[in-house]
Amino acid sequence: MNEDKEFLRPIVVATLIVIMFCLVMLTKGINPENYKISVIVSNSSEGRWVPFKAGLEQAAKDNGIELDYVYTDYIDNIQEEVSLINSRISQGADGVIAEFCLSEGIHEIVSSISARVPVEFVVTTVEADADVRGNHATVAPDNYAVGRAIGNELVIDLKNRSEEESIKVGMVSGNQKQFGMQQRLKGFMDATENLNLEIVWNVSESRYTDEDIEKSDAKNPAEVIVCLDNDSMEKAVDYCSKANTENKSIYGSGCSEKLVYYIDSGMIDSMILTNDFSMGYQSLSDLALKLQNRTSVLEDREISFSVVNKDNLFGEDNQQILFPIVR
Repeated sequence: MNEDKEFLRPIVVATLIVIMFCLVMLTKGINPENYKISVIVSNSSEGRWVPFKAGLEQAAKDNGIELDYVYTDYIDNIQEEVSLINSRISQGADGVIAEFCLSEGIHEIVSSISARVPVEFVVTTVEADADVRGNHATVAPDNYAVGRAIGNELVIDLKNRSEEESIKVGMVSGNQKQFGMQQRLKGFMDATENLNLEIVWNVSESRYTDEDIEKSDAKNPAEVIVCLDNDSMEKAVDYCSKANTENKSIYGSGCSEKLVYYIDSGMIDSMILTNDFSMGYQSLSDLALKLQNRTSVLEDREISFSVVNKDNLFGEDNQQILFPIVR
């Protein structure tokens, strides 16, 4: 009997070792390596990024990712942005999410970064070579459609104006070095081609946007100000608040809590609200999947948008996008 026990003992021990090994491997499968993803956008602490950051944080929680949300000031130099990205990669970033300040002529930059880590571009598309490994993609709204939607709101509100009467419009057209803002401008112009618009000034994004708006409108006053992104709208309402220009109408695209106040107060007539929470969540989730399964392919994603005005501002769907809660 004792001989039987002696014979069985190594078999039992070996079986237990195998079971423990399987449990360890199973645990590793459930809790994969803790990857780090760095996120680099211009003026990262501004209110415009609050829904986006909430989406990132939720996706990081859901996917077990270490989120490295980089503090930045205003970025208008692509080489400085690339230097910042390279620095995060050298510090251990396994993937990057970035809003590039420049879209054209940067295919070599994109290739260099995506050869080392997978990259998700947000807000705007960029010029890039064919990506056979599926190592970079874009998560953004249909920016042409956003521009058309802004224009359609203007068309609806001005439908009773006579065709002979011109409409003096001031444009705050965002960063026109980005394909996304170029597409929004084209979409707006196409949507309003049958209106008698007179573009009396057009200010593109710079470090001096505030001053440029004030000078331009003082020289050629506009009755309508059209803004193609959140920063443009915030600059426009700042100017109108300071100048007490109650007779101006403001249309555009944005998502910050600050703009919610100005919609509610009636200063902003209509705003296209892009689902930036979804942009953050989708970009990080896709990147997490790529890191956890290198054979997967990053694909371009299109996020939704809606029209917000004083009448529907406090609708449930709009509130969820404007004030997301990370669970």
